[in-house]
Amino acid sequence: MNRLFAVTLLSLMMLASLALTAQTTVFKFNQDGEFASIDQSSDPSSSFSLSVSRNSSNGPNTAATASISFTASSLSADFSTFTFTQIVGTIPAAAFTGVNTQNLTLSLDVSQLDPTTSLSQTCTVDLNLLTVTCGAGPTGTIQLNFQENGAQRTRVLALGEEITVGNFTTRIHQRSDNSTANVSGTIFGTAVSASNATVGVNHNSSLEYVRNQ
Repeated sequence: MNRLFAVTLLSLMMLASLALTAQTTVFKFNQDGEFASIDQSSDPSSSFSLSVSRNSSNGPNTAATASISFTASSLSADFSTFTFTQIVGTIPAAAFTGVNTQNLTLSLDVSQLDPTTSLSQTCTVDLNLLTVTCGAGPTGTIQLNFQENGAQRTRVLALGEEITVGNFTTRIHQRSDNSTANVSGTIFGTAVSASNATVGVNHNSSLEYVRNQ
């Protein structure tokens, strides 16, 4: 187990144990259509993951939407603090564009997030005092362009998965056609460039987040 993952696990467990008020937040997205994702670690002490997908329509008179999941974490150089950011929720359909998986673009100003259908927070864990301080998530934009490169293609026929870390549970039910992709752009002003991103098409998939605190 690497140091960053171990500290991530410890921090989320602490966050759960320090919660003072019982409260459950649930976000569920029915995903059908194009999606894109990237996981990247710039060094042993920091990493991020991002996934964006079109949601299935609930009817002819319902506005189309997309959904995003973004997490980032970093460990200070002296190992005294651990900081992580979570952004999960519905975003406007216009923020995720492209007519097929060959070229998909995410252009999101986080001020577009609706607090009733999304969560955005940044928390800092003091590893010496064993305290957790949380506040509003980052401000700014995420600008990413995904271009399918076809280096590897995968079909997910039936995936069912539940992952619980501390007070945060993710439930995934997925059927999809996937391909590797190049990605470039910025996340809150930091440049991103990689050839191991993923693009694809979800087929009647679902993604559910349950946060207890």
